[in-house]
Amino acid sequence: MSQASKPPGGPERPGGLFQAILAGLAPRRPPAPEPEPAHWPEAPRAGPGHETEDVDVRRTGLVMAGLALSALVAVGLMLWLMHAFTLGQRREWPALTPQQTAKLTPPPPNLQADPYADIARARAAERGRLDGYALTEAGRARIPIDRAMELVTGRPLDPAR
Repeated sequence: MSQASKPPGGPERPGGLFQAILAGLAPRRPPAPEPEPAHWPEAPRAGPGHETEDVDVRRTGLVMAGLALSALVAVGLMLWLMHAFTLGQRREWPALTPQQTAKLTPPPPNLQADPYADIARARAAERGRLDGYALTEAGRARIPIDRAMELVTGRPLDPAR
């Protein structure tokens, strides 16, 4: 066949299919807007710069409630799936032996259970030794500090003088 006998735009024309695909993918133009009437009636205004319509509170509340509900459903589903997978994994674990479940006690010296009570007891014992009368092991008398200060005040510490 010669070039003159081929129909124009037929299947043998190079790039015809490519052009058809591009034409199908090209964005379509929206229809031309209708011309505006000469005069639109003006809505009453609350003042300069204010909107004349309010937000639909009911619709906004429904959207927010829907979002909150969907978030709660997603969290609940996630927690349920985590629980189900954990139970499946626990079934596969071997049972614990008595040695593994025995209560462990650390070796001594152990920490104080109530250090503040121990400090209070030590301070009370020390206060009793300082403020009370007693006999020492050497046979001397122990008297309170305040009484000893009263006895010594105004007297020389050296008995030879």
